[in-house]
Amino acid sequence: MKLSYFASIEQADREALAGACVVVIDVLRASSTIVAALESGAERIIPIADVATACRLARPGERVAKILAGERRGLPVEGFDLGNSPLEFTPERVAGKTIVLTTTNGTRAITAAAKAERVVVCALTNVDAVAEAVRGAESLAVLCCGSEGSVAAEDLLCGGLFLDLLGDFGDRGALNDAARISHLLASRFGGEVETFLRECDHGRALASLGFGDDIAACAAVGTSRLVPALREGAIAR
Repeated sequence: MKLSYFASIEQADREALAGACVVVIDVLRASSTIVAALESGAERIIPIADVATACRLARPGERVAKILAGERRGLPVEGFDLGNSPLEFTPERVAGKTIVLTTTNGTRAITAAAKAERVVVCALTNVDAVAEAVRGAESLAVLCCGSEGSVAAEDLLCGGLFLDLLGDFGDRGALNDAARISHLLASRFGGEVETFLRECDHGRALASLGFGDDIAACAAVGTSRLVPALREGAIAR
């Protein structure tokens, strides 16, 4: 298996993504929210990079079958039906619906990888299932979303757990520094995931905005068997 590992969207090699199975990780919170929405029965999720395009895809007259959701800098976008909290995406709100989702980092990464051979969404909640699903890929790219150009420690932790679960994928000595750091984080903090998330920059920022409960939801390792995949511009089971 050929493995590429990127610590943020800005570091990603688009050519490497194009021919690979890309695993997109945005623990706090896009990946976790996508998993939660599909677990709650959402039919599909359309990831959009910018707010204006998202609004065009879910006009007011369409907001019965479609839900407009997303955030910027952690806060719900004004006028949207939902934000980016996984706790909001309950069966009562999203079952059978199409969700048009735009987030600061996660949906931007998913759309950046749209030309990949395969794109799957990984959170801590489904990291086991994703590792199992992509184990046979010939070329694999792990894309940690990061946070507005910087690395995000929670994504690196999830990436390290993913690599450990992936098992024997070839020459571990060829891993880049980002992957090595991820391994170290998983080895040190894999048993203290929620505490780690609460202490990282993004976790503290979310808590300050009133989203402390989201952190526990995002830290629930291995609680979902779903593997969200991008097909023809939409994410589904």
